[in-house]
Formats: sequence, structure tokens, C-alpha cells
Amino acid sequence: MPASAPRPARLSKEEWLELEKQTGLRYEYLDGFVYAMAGESRTHNNIVVNITLALAQKARAKGCQFQVENMRTWVRALNRYYYPDVVISCGSEAHESELHEPCFIVEVLSETTADKDRREKLEAYFKIPTLKTYVLVSQEEKRVEVYQRTRWNLVWSELINDGELEVACLGEPLNLEQIYAGTPVPEVPEEA
Repeated sequence: MPASAPRPARLSKEEWLELEKQTGLRYEYLDGFVYAMAGESRTHNNIVVNITLALAQKARAKGCQFQVENMRTWVRALNRYYYPDVVISCGSEAHESELHEPCFIVEVLSETTADKDRREKLEAYFKIPTLKTYVLVSQEEKRVEVYQRTRWNLVWSELINDGELEVACLGEPLNLEQIYAGTPVPEVPEEA
């Protein structure tokens, strides 16, 4: 009978926070199981900076918090903590190191995270009642996927090469030119 691999131990929230403190690394917390975060590319970082430049002051002017990459976001219904690339919260956040009421989340896709961002995180993030918009930004080509919560359902749209999306909780637009400014990301070729 072959030996089975040991089952990973579940950590308490306190143990997870201590692990992050001791290692200096970020780990996503999924109901007791922790997963190390992957490193980011220069293009990834430039996209996050571009979104920050486009939206941070607008968020603050409306009394909202604008955070990037190192702010934990809690999905209460699933007891999960993620580190979105960009997150805006216009709620009354009482915690210094985590957000509970985000209204806008962006994940910049990579080969290693795309499936998780499109499936697991999409489902998890929309368990947060305050979330209005979830955006997935490709760094392979100028393509942005937008999921907007409406009164009755979730609406998906895709922006290719140009166009803009509405940041619903700010009442402000964000366009692809702003997102991809100064990056080497190519346009999506036109179909013949």
C-alpha cells in the first residue's frame, strides 16, 4: 500500500498572521489553509500603478479607501482572505490591516493565476455583499473582463483594445488607455 502525502494542517487566523510576520511573505488564507502569493512582473506592477494614478485621488475625494496588493480583503461567508491587486472600499472599515466592505476589486491576470482569478475568486468575491465591480486585467494583450453586480444578477462584459468601464462605487470611468499606459502590452489583433 503506497504511503499517502501528509495532509496540510489548518491554521488559525492568528497562526497565519504570525506566519506572515515571521516570513515577511504574503499568503492567502482559505478557511485555515494558506497559499503563498506569486511574485509579480514589471508589466503587472505598471498596470497596478496606472490604475492607482487613475483612481486613488478620486476614491479619497469621495471618502473611500484605495489600497493595493498588501491589503487583506476578507470574504466572511467563506472565511477567506485574499490580497487583491487593487481594492476600493467606501464602507466604514474598522480594521487597520484588512478590508471587509470592498466595492471594487481588480486582479491583474498571469499564467499562474488566471484560472483562479476567473473561477475561485470570482465566486468568492461576489459573496461580499458590498462588491459592485470585479475587473480582470490581462497583461498578455489589451483585454479587460468586467463583472458588474446589478440588482438582479451579475453582468459580464469585455473591453478589447479600447473603451472604458464604470467604477460604480465612485461614479467614475476607467479606460483601457489609462490601464495600459506605458506598458508593452500589445493590442488584440483584429479577426480577419
